[in-house]
Amino acid sequence: MALEKLEKDELFGLLNETEMALLSNASSVVKLEKGERACKAGHSASHFFVLLNGRVELTRPSAVGPSILVDDLLPGSVFGVSSVMDTARFYLDGDCVEDCEVLKIEGRALRRVLEMNPTVGYFLQRRLSKIFFKRFVDAMERVQAPARTVSVAPARSVFGFGTTGAGGSTLVQH
Repeated sequence: MALEKLEKDELFGLLNETEMALLSNASSVVKLEKGERACKAGHSASHFFVLLNGRVELTRPSAVGPSILVDDLLPGSVFGVSSVMDTARFYLDGDCVEDCEVLKIEGRALRRVLEMNPTVGYFLQRRLSKIFFKRFVDAMERVQAPARTVSVAPARSVFGFGTTGAGGSTLVQH
C-alpha cells in the first residue's frame, strides 16, 4: 500500500480506513531520475505529489527570460497542488535535481476524500495556505534580491527647482 509511508503524516494520519483504501487504490510510488520532470506547467493537473526522497525544484517558466525558482523541495514536501484545487493545468514545472521517489495521488480521488471528510479537507487547505504563503514570500524575495544590489542616484528636478526630500525624492513646489 503506497500510503503506508504517510500514516504518521499530520494530514494523512487523519484518514479513516475507507479513505486510506480509496487513496491507496488511486496512488503509486514513482521513482524519477535526476533531470526528470514530475510535472510540467501547462499540462493537465491530474496528480498531487508527496516527495518521499530526493529533491525537486519548482519553477515558474517564463516566455521571455529565465524561469523563476519558486521552491526547492525536500522529502515530506507536497506539490501538484493544482490537482486539488480542481485547476485544469499545472502552473509550475517540478524538476528532480536528485534521484527522487514520489507518492503520486490522483487529484480526483484526493478531492473526493476531502469532500467526504471536511476535517481532513480543512487541514489540507490550512497546510496548503501556509505552503502558498511561504512560496510566495520566498519567490518575491528571490525576484527582489537583484534590485537591492543596484544603486540608484537620488532624483533631481529637471527644472532646477524644488528640494530633495527624505529618501532622495524630489519635492517640487508649486
